Amino acid sequence: MDRRYPRKKYRAVGLFPLLYFLVLSILPTIAQEHSDPLTITHVRGNIYMLQGPGGNVALSLGDDGTLLVDSKFADVADQIRTVIDSLNGGEIGYILNTHFHGDHIGGNKALGQGAPIIAHRNVRRRLLTRPSIDQRYVPPTPESDWPTLTFDRTLSIYFNGEEIRAVHFDNGHTDGDIAVFFTDSNVIHLGDLFFNQLFPFVDLDYGGDVENLARHIDQLADSLPADSKIIPGHGPLATLDDLQTYRRMLQQTLSTVREGIAAGKSIDQIQSEGLAEQWTQWAWPYVPARRWLGIVYWSLAAPRQ
Repeated sequence: MDRRYPRKKYRAVGLFPLLYFLVLSILPTIAQEHSDPLTITHVRGNIYMLQGPGGNVALSLGDDGTLLVDSKFADVADQIRTVIDSLNGGEIGYILNTHFHGDHIGGNKALGQGAPIIAHRNVRRRLLTRPSIDQRYVPPTPESDWPTLTFDRTLSIYFNGEEIRAVHFDNGHTDGDIAVFFTDSNVIHLGDLFFNQLFPFVDLDYGGDVENLARHIDQLADSLPADSKIIPGHGPLATLDDLQTYRRMLQQTLSTVREGIAAGKSIDQIQSEGLAEQWTQWAWPYVPARRWLGIVYWSLAAPRQ
């Protein structure tokens, strides 16, 4: 079940209300242009990672063509295609989406061109409901961007000489998250289950749950090979050590907020007291420390519906 939380109450804390309202009102109308160049990182073997506007993309290139994990924003699709061509990647055979947020699926239509678009079944269900994101209206996602093939628990594709296995991790960042394992290459794309060196956004309105996210990261950190290459949803290419550090951040934040709730502290008090100094550099404009603590608070405190 989803957990709901009063985002407007939480996010307005400490802001002048009228200014806050105006900012939220104009943000959805600002034209989004994502012209920053992409950064190409060779991960291992025939696997590459693309960083830049939107979520990180994984590319598998080989004799069978190109497989993408995520597709960034629509207006970044031409850049992605240029990179694929520069690496002699060939036609796109599959696109896998790690979840439904627009910075991960926006290029589906432009890049797919008839290729299967694969995601967990909840991704298609969420797109059918025309969701808002972060209390802001989001224009309906074109049907051409929707998954054409969905699954429940696991799905395997045999492509470019290896098994590429998609696994659903329920109610972490959203209720439709998948991780994609390139099994022979020992590379995994974790989508937004993992923000490397950044506080994560957890979408509590659409099935996200911080405790469950932490359990998934525990499971992954305990089971992945020591030399795994890990592509996060956001942030630089990671190692198992980076995932272990993220695990500690989640555990310490959960402990801090649980103790505050048990002591009868308000969300304002918990946010004002903050986190340990070692995590201050993890703040970023979309999820500063105060907001991250609020997300954890409401994930723990809000009643299930």
